[in-house]
Amino acid sequence: MTDTSAMLVEPSPAGRRITPPSWLDLRLIVGVVLILASVVGGALALSAADHRQARWAVNRDLAAGTVLTGADLQPVRVQLGRADRQYLPVTEPVVGRSLQAAVRAGQLLPRSVLATPAQGVAVTIPLRPDNGPTIQQGDRITIWLSTKTCQGRVLLSGVPVQSVTRSADASFGSDTGSVLVVVLPASAARRVVAALDLDGAVIRAGVLSDGQAADPVASDLTACGGEGA
Repeated sequence: MTDTSAMLVEPSPAGRRITPPSWLDLRLIVGVVLILASVVGGALALSAADHRQARWAVNRDLAAGTVLTGADLQPVRVQLGRADRQYLPVTEPVVGRSLQAAVRAGQLLPRSVLATPAQGVAVTIPLRPDNGPTIQQGDRITIWLSTKTCQGRVLLSGVPVQSVTRSADASFGSDTGSVLVVVLPASAARRVVAALDLDGAVIRAGVLSDGQAADPVASDLTACGGEGA
């Protein structure tokens, strides 16, 4: 009898070696390139569709007559269309120019409200902490003068504050007072300085609300021990 067992057994196929994936796989490279191309293309499309321009805006309420400083301004990107020419680009310097009208915090700065500052004299007014509210640059204020011989005479009103500094000067005692700077015509500046030098002069201040009319200024300070208007 013939042994056929050797004829029924087929030889085993050679084992295939599993190779690790390669980063140089062509399909992977093509996929990465396509993704990058779509991202770059989308970014370019969005950039091309963005027509916003950088314009100046104010970051606080400012009264008419305020001389602008760098601290008053911030750049914002806006798309204004036909109205764009009415507002100032950040490439145009505006620090040192004055406002002809009041502007509110966050408002874009229109060309129409800017003017060359009027010539005047900067006057400093010391204010004790208990003689007025917290005052900021750009506020319109009223200043009252009191002495031993007169009470509550309006010295100034409707004048914008150009700057405010806090002072711990000994004249204010232990509390921190304020030193206000206003710009006045020469005659008004002389009147205010003379009033501040009066014996026992007490200065009080108040802030006018938006649109509030200025108080009439006292025409005669003779009773206070100073010169008249």
